[in-house]
Amino acid sequence: MNDPSLSEATVQQVQLELIRRSSFNCFDGDLVADSLTRHRDLWLAAYMDRFGLAHKKHRDWFASGSLIKLRDLPGGRWNVDTLVVLTETTDQAQQLAHIAEQENWQADDVTVQDNTDELAFALGMWPTDHKVLSVWWD
Repeated sequence: MNDPSLSEATVQQVQLELIRRSSFNCFDGDLVADSLTRHRDLWLAAYMDRFGLAHKKHRDWFASGSLIKLRDLPGGRWNVDTLVVLTETTDQAQQLAHIAEQENWQADDVTVQDNTDELAFALGMWPTDHKVLSVWWD
């Protein structure tokens, strides 16, 4: 981490460091973390994850692929593929999407999520005006 020790770091700083430590295929964690830091005024929170898929027959099972991060931790690998960035406005999310292209994040999919009902449900926050930028690398 650039500044504070781990015990003094904010949760967001820890998340940025996890992004920085991840690299695979076309994803460059240093590039993305540095870019997010330079444009900190455009977002409220950011983290990376790997989202699983629910099993059709066994809804009570872990989602398929949802424990890959856990599987790879003993090897020191943070196995994620999707950056999720919370913004206050659609314009901020769109600006970040443009930055992702302009600064060559090399993502396979960049999506501005602005469906208020979907986001309220996903965030567990009603009502919400927040927007989300979702960036995925294969």
